[in-house]
Amino acid sequence: MTLILRGRRFGFSLEDIRQWLLLYDQKGTREQNLVWIELADRQLAELARQRDELDATMTDLAALRDQTKAEMTR
Repeated sequence: MTLILRGRRFGFSLEDIRQWLLLYDQKGTREQNLVWIELADRQLAELARQRDELDATMTDLAALRDQTKAEMTR
């Protein structure tokens, strides 16, 4: 259960978590570890993309807020 919750926290899909559990149940061979590293790299890239989108959205919202606030004081 801990692995499933950790997988969800990391943003993995249910299919990715299923694959992760299959790898976890087996003692890690080199090939299994390479698959895991590939899954982790893919998810890290997706999380970085989401973070960049969120940063841009927050910047846009703050600018709009500041513009509105400035217009109110005129």
